[in-house]
Amino acid sequence: MYEGCDCGMASCNPQCPCILRYGANYDNAGHFLKGPSIADSQPVFECNASCKCGPECVNRVVQNGPQFPLEVFATRRKGYGLRSSVPVPKDRFVCEYAGEVLTLEEVKKRTREMKLHDLNYIMVVRESLANGNVITTPIDLTHIGNVGRFINHSCQPNLYLITVRVDNDIPRVAMFAGRNIDAGEELAYSYWGDHTPQQAAASDDKGRRSKCFCESKTCQGLLPCSEDLYEPGT
Repeated sequence: MYEGCDCGMASCNPQCPCILRYGANYDNAGHFLKGPSIADSQPVFECNASCKCGPECVNRVVQNGPQFPLEVFATRRKGYGLRSSVPVPKDRFVCEYAGEVLTLEEVKKRTREMKLHDLNYIMVVRESLANGNVITTPIDLTHIGNVGRFINHSCQPNLYLITVRVDNDIPRVAMFAGRNIDAGEELAYSYWGDHTPQQAAASDDKGRRSKCFCESKTCQGLLPCSEDLYEPGT
């Protein structure tokens, strides 16, 4: 657990050591301030259990859970999906992608045991450090997970993903609105991650990619399937 602050008030102020460490993460309304590109280079740490501030602290967003009512619904061609029953403003937190944190060995084992068109809920989080090392954290929602498992892929997504740390070194994958999202609009993020569609397609030599039904103007036609994502440093 990271050293907590001694602010001793309902919400921390800009001089809080947790905020000064890497800069403010959120404004008072809960908007993420750093954006996806800056967050790639600046770690996001929220106040934790050892902090003296209250649960309504401006630096406690992801740990407090979804702030908008989310609904699982049946899509036309993609099985189930997820949407909000109210509008979601740009840069507001939607939900986590929360499940089992696995070792790379277990991920490879589960992947080998999958049949051709089994649903794959494994997300591999790769974080590059300043020294060139890469931290790889696989998360699987197949057996244990939250509503994040119902969020489908889109080649033109309305969500972006940020890794957030609260009480320990394990990253929590948080999804934020990449633009203003209408009530009832399906929530989606890009399964490509840091890989471009061309990179992932080139590494997929087993024909395991499924057809993409996102119906966006930039649709690539097929969903990503790249086992090299499970290798550290690739």
